Amino acid sequence: MYKGKIIFINSHAFDGMNAERPPMRVSDVEETLKNPDKVNGRQYMKWIGNRTIIIYVQECPDYWDIRSVSSTRRKIK
Repeated sequence: MYKGKIIFINSHAFDGMNAERPPMRVSDVEETLKNPDKVNGRQYMKWIGNRTIIIYVQECPDYWDIRSVSSTRRKIK
């Protein structure tokens, strides 16, 4: 939950999480949404471990829709 709303990870985002090496955890996505290092519109970014987690979200009336997830080994400022 974030701001009183459920976090919904759609299938496209979940597939992206599993395609990353090592696979991304749900807790990484949740931490990125709750405590981002940078927010650029619908894009939330956070440095976790040795990679920057990038999530694209859409806020809906009752939930947060995680639309896409990726990562990079580069630290984004």
